[in-house]
Amino acid sequence: MKKTAFLASLAFMSAAFGYEAQVTKGALPATVQAMLEKANAETQVNFKESDFYLIEDRALATSRFQMYVQHSQQIPVAATAIRIWSDKVSNELILAEMHLSEATKKGEKSLALKYSKAKFSPGALKSKKLSQAISHIIAQEVAKHDTDNRIISMKFTDQWVNGDLVRAVEVRGRRGVHHISVSLLKNAVVEKNYMEFPQSEQFQTVRANVFPIYEEVESTGEKLPYEVKELKFISVNLPDGGENPLSVFNDVKFPENRYHPVLAETEVGQQYDFWSEAALRRKVETAVSQFPTRANDFANGMLLQGKYATINLHPAAKEFKEVNFPLKASTNHLISWFNVDEEWEAKPVSGLQGKVITSEDDLLSRLPERLPDHDPVAYINSGFDEVQVYYGVTVLMDALAEMGFEDAELSTKPFHAFLYDPDLSMKDNAYYYDNTINFTTYNSHQANLARDNPTIWHELGHGVMERIMGTHLGYADSKGGYGGLSEGMADFVAKIIVEHQTSGADFPGKNDFRIINNTGFYLTNEFHDEGEAYGGAMNDMLDVVIAKYGREGLYDFTDLTLEAMRLTRNHPALSAKSWYEHMLYADELGSEVREVGQFKDIIANALVKRNFSLAADFKPSSMKVTFEKGELTNASDASRDRPLVECGVDGVVTHDLKIDLKSGDAKFIKFPAIVKVEFKKGALQGAIKWEGEETNPTIYSVNSEDEILNIQLKASMDCETVNQPDGSCKDYAYLQVFNHDNLKPVAKKRFYLKLNKAECI
Repeated sequence: MKKTAFLASLAFMSAAFGYEAQVTKGALPATVQAMLEKANAETQVNFKESDFYLIEDRALATSRFQMYVQHSQQIPVAATAIRIWSDKVSNELILAEMHLSEATKKGEKSLALKYSKAKFSPGALKSKKLSQAISHIIAQEVAKHDTDNRIISMKFTDQWVNGDLVRAVEVRGRRGVHHISVSLLKNAVVEKNYMEFPQSEQFQTVRANVFPIYEEVESTGEKLPYEVKELKFISVNLPDGGENPLSVFNDVKFPENRYHPVLAETEVGQQYDFWSEAALRRKVETAVSQFPTRANDFANGMLLQGKYATINLHPAAKEFKEVNFPLKASTNHLISWFNVDEEWEAKPVSGLQGKVITSEDDLLSRLPERLPDHDPVAYINSGFDEVQVYYGVTVLMDALAEMGFEDAELSTKPFHAFLYDPDLSMKDNAYYYDNTINFTTYNSHQANLARDNPTIWHELGHGVMERIMGTHLGYADSKGGYGGLSEGMADFVAKIIVEHQTSGADFPGKNDFRIINNTGFYLTNEFHDEGEAYGGAMNDMLDVVIAKYGREGLYDFTDLTLEAMRLTRNHPALSAKSWYEHMLYADELGSEVREVGQFKDIIANALVKRNFSLAADFKPSSMKVTFEKGELTNASDASRDRPLVECGVDGVVTHDLKIDLKSGDAKFIKFPAIVKVEFKKGALQGAIKWEGEETNPTIYSVNSEDEILNIQLKASMDCETVNQPDGSCKDYAYLQVFNHDNLKPVAKKRFYLKLNKAECI
């Protein structure tokens, strides 16, 4: 790319020069007058010293250097110059070179006429009106670029080019520089090119087959095509840890009773051997940094390890037989817990290196095949999933860097991916934990999540939040771990990347994403459902922003979201109220790319439509569900973490529920409202046999907020599917409230049971 552009510029320069000459040492005096006399004698054109600007006169280490540029009507002529090198003491000529435009000099009366007809003057060329008009043209051209359509800065020069008055504009994007030339006489773009910033020599790029979004649509099973894309930022060199990279930790203990994330960061805590995941990770990184390095190239067997991602197989993948390449230890680790003498200890455990790449053809031969049984050994031997995950992680981090995620260290260190965890209790899953993204194995009816970019981007959304918002962040809507805010914002990070990659284009399954919903705040009892309110509100905002500002709005709103994350770093109890207050404060501050208060009204309007307000006296719509043990909440009996465990009567479990709906100030729940009890179609439903599931869902109507809806739930003790390690089945009835004008629920609560007939005999 660079070579082509360089040759093109040489060709352009040569075409522009009407007269070229080189004068060597001592042949003429080192003055511009002497050079012009030579030029005039050889061209019969009357060049004058007043036709040139002296733009540089400086002492170099070995000479004095002067440079003059030709002009007409006080506007420089493109690609013209007289350059003179002379002895700093004697002023003797060392070298002179001339590149002059005869046509411009001969046609100066014609150029003057063009200049006056266009009503140009030095003042007019500097006018705000002209600048805005050209900036609009430039913005339209930059917006057409596939990967770098963000304007970070812009500068320009006016010059004559082959008799045309041209404004040459240099636009700095996130990834490189656009050079766009606009004719001021024709009001049109006459030339443009783009140069990506050179990639660091620490990294390399190869091509591979990947799915731009995902392999299959979850709702329909439709298979989508793969495409050839670039895998960027692959490391040129890798640490060589030998057969047992982490052997230095064999005798080091990390006991549970010394685990303390806060004290581990203090001098006192370190004196008493307190540790945390972050502290342990730093120890491992320090050890790895001492290893010798080896070339990560085709000759040595390239591994997919780079700036933003390292790809590893799960340590337990050794259990799989018939893997057709050696499983060697990698220098990247997971933290595993072991019971030693009835006490728990943690250890850093090496992952396994993936399948090496011996050539680009070898890599391009890795074609995805959707196996009916998702055979993990066949997938490991194929090596395709490694490629897909590397691509997905790199796309997310590269896109966020383009949109403002430039925090030192946080934005550049890699996430470590571990594939094919064989643990049956983790089957059909992908999850984020402590700087790692983890993939399991999959049942035949489940999509392979390692080939699902929105899933990868969601899980890494947790990782990006952890990096920016801090490892000591507390969620007010959770007793520990992730809450609704975390789930919703992880969905939103994935949505940002989907928009960045597709520019709003439609694709199969696009409208099935969880973030596209009508769920309101304060109307759920499970953090994934509460996450729908957070993510849905953020999605509503982004939709309005993009409709108003286009792709630039995506960048600006992402910048705002990242700044709000920074401003809530390590908040001890982050709530919906405090999150949106910090968003509004970040909006009030503005930034290099955002105007002050640019999104205030959009944020406020979106929240009102989600049963939310920052006003202290606001009374939201409510959905109160009660049963014999009290109110159903996110921490009560019959919630996700406290399912009801019982034996029932005559093999049947029965519960009488009451649902009380109130419209509140928001009028978010509208009457008459529809209540549906869903037994089959919710996530992870189907293990328990419920009465009425044959006609799923059961539908009720509530005509006013004075009406209490009574619902009786019955379930058989005979499990349809055992889905718990102890032989029981855990499942829930999904209580959903719909407004007549909505196809998706506005409120939803889950009533959980856990049944084990064998323990009731």
